[in-house]
Amino acid sequence: MSSVPRRCLYLTLIPISFLTVMSGGAAQEVKAEHRTVAVSDAIRMTVWADKQYFAGGTPDDRVGIFSPDGERFVVIVRRGNLEENTNEYSLLLFQNKDVFNNPKPEILITMASSSNREAIENVKWLNDDKTVVFLGENLTATPAVYSLDTKTKRIEKLTRHATPIVAYDISPNGESMVYEAVAQRPGLSTAQTARRNGVVISTQNPSDLFRIECDGPEEFDGTALELFVQHSPDAARRVVVSDSLWEYLPLSISPDGRYAVLETYVTDIPSSWSAYRDSLLHPYIIKPKKQGERSNVTHYMLLDMRSGEIGPLLDAPISWFNNALVWAEDGSSLIVSGTYLPLNVTDPKVRESREMHTFVAEIEIPNKSVVPITEQPVKVSHWNQRTGILVLRSEDNANSVAKAYKKTRSSWNAVPVTADAIGPGVPLTITLEEDINTPPRIFVMSRESRRKAVLLDLNPQFSNLKFGKVEAVTWKATDGHEVGGGLYYPPDYELGRRYPLVIQTHGFQKDKFWIDGPWSSAFAAQPLAAKEIVVLQVGSSTDPTENVKYRHTPEEATRQMAAYEGAIDYLEERGLIDRTRVGIIGFSRTVSYVAYALTHSKYHFTAATLADGFDAGYVNLMLWGGIDYVAANGGLPFGPSLSSWMNNSPGFNLDRVTAAVRLEYYGWGGFLGGWQSFSGLTLLKKPVDFVWLPYGMHLLVKPWERLVSQQGNVDWFNFWLNGVDDPDPLKTAEYERWKKLRPSETRPE
Repeated sequence: MSSVPRRCLYLTLIPISFLTVMSGGAAQEVKAEHRTVAVSDAIRMTVWADKQYFAGGTPDDRVGIFSPDGERFVVIVRRGNLEENTNEYSLLLFQNKDVFNNPKPEILITMASSSNREAIENVKWLNDDKTVVFLGENLTATPAVYSLDTKTKRIEKLTRHATPIVAYDISPNGESMVYEAVAQRPGLSTAQTARRNGVVISTQNPSDLFRIECDGPEEFDGTALELFVQHSPDAARRVVVSDSLWEYLPLSISPDGRYAVLETYVTDIPSSWSAYRDSLLHPYIIKPKKQGERSNVTHYMLLDMRSGEIGPLLDAPISWFNNALVWAEDGSSLIVSGTYLPLNVTDPKVRESREMHTFVAEIEIPNKSVVPITEQPVKVSHWNQRTGILVLRSEDNANSVAKAYKKTRSSWNAVPVTADAIGPGVPLTITLEEDINTPPRIFVMSRESRRKAVLLDLNPQFSNLKFGKVEAVTWKATDGHEVGGGLYYPPDYELGRRYPLVIQTHGFQKDKFWIDGPWSSAFAAQPLAAKEIVVLQVGSSTDPTENVKYRHTPEEATRQMAAYEGAIDYLEERGLIDRTRVGIIGFSRTVSYVAYALTHSKYHFTAATLADGFDAGYVNLMLWGGIDYVAANGGLPFGPSLSSWMNNSPGFNLDRVTAAVRLEYYGWGGFLGGWQSFSGLTLLKKPVDFVWLPYGMHLLVKPWERLVSQQGNVDWFNFWLNGVDDPDPLKTAEYERWKKLRPSETRPE
């Protein structure tokens, strides 16, 4: 096995590429001739660099990060560099006094990462009003925590950890820090140990077995993490945690630096939790688990920063929705949302409510007493310490009407929502605004005068591109339920012409501008439209209560198939598509939906892509385990429920596939996820192509890997739906491979 390539990182203070784009200069690009959108435009697009936003979240009030005195703020932006295969991050500083005078941002620092990680993330101001702290990657390829003086540009490394730090938080005075880092490897290399003693297989992920010969720390996603506490000027000390840590879960230190709260995967799930009536969470709560295996259920832990003592904050799990937490200014309590509350109550009505609903609640520290606020399905937006007002919003809609609460003595009560009451205490509002046809721009607005202006046009070069129009649409699935989605027209759409169709599954939001789609893996909506293909992004049922009703049931895939079939009927009735030329892309969870449609639908699909996802298949159940495979097929593939597997599981029905299938899987051992489909379709002599990106994450971030996936899909569907080959000589081998997949009777002589 070849060695893992070194991680390359660059640190500069004057990033020319960013200066050009931000200033609106972009001399070469601005003067370029109008052309249609390419995959490279999506990769090079400048975006607000926020992990939650990248994963589909809303900006909320996080775009501008204000100094404690409220007089200045920073914004993080990112763009891909295809030439260097890096993602360039810049930290931009704005002064309040200049924001309405067409300001150019002051670029404090730029870092470029060739890894799967953010080069600059989790930026925080210290209370001296001049220092920002962030997690970044430096020239040693080991992510660490840095401080940066915004006046002198002096940067200082605050941690000296031997392995990559993946998450952190710091007290406002900078004296106390908590962080998570990749666990140290044993002194003897994994490969040497395996040669000497063999490998005992117990709870390992099959992908981990492919890492035996790899001793480099460069690609560390999914590895074990350890927790550390650091008080300046002392060295960091480790805190042993029995639960499993994950870098994407919250880690938050109290304002006084005395305590920290972190979300962890529960190692030993209490049997009493089976009483919670969460249809999505319940199967994971009751699932039998091997000793040492990580569960898929999380809860909050409270860490004493002085003693290192750590234990559950609440004897209750966290749901998958509305999760957020915020501290009181003095650190005496915190407010959490999207969590269940403990069931140790005597009132049967109160207990029933706690079994059925998640809560917004205040948790007093350190005694952990609970003060419920509301059981409505809302998320903490912010807690205005000046007014004492707690602001809650719907997670699904950032523009939803806010709800406000204020504490009186020992209880929280709803209060009127006023701008003054809920304002965060800074004079400006910094927002990211976009919609399906409008690229994102950052705006500034005065809270007092309501004056509003564009602060940053992130992509002025887009004025020279021909985008296809996007339309929000709804249609009836063939089983009768209503579905919403987004329809992308070719840029030079001709009324009355019937175009081929590509269905992109896994989400649509009408308030998001997407060149590719909801995710960076496999999707390429505008570039596909530029090839004279109509693209439909499929969202959820228009009835929110229906969105999760069928999850973990054999009807889950059937219902989604009905949505795809209804979309084909709807678009044909509108005279938009040629239903004999339909392609479809499944990613992550929707791989199983698309695979089911390919093997069970009476509708014709010409080509398909299944990208890095759950396939509801037998082989993957044997490899990975998990209740999803069992639930999707009505039981285990043994005994009485075997017949259900034979009828439902796509892997047992590959003989019905008529589409040319492209498989994409990412990460170490990730190719195993597509092996049943690849092997089965190959044995059946059906057209199948398989691309493996061994260093890719589930959501692809590296420019070259995104290009392989997204451009590969543009070429794939253009080839099968339009019969077009790209003349690029670098793609000759690709097209020769695909031509051999064509049925012999359709191959040109």
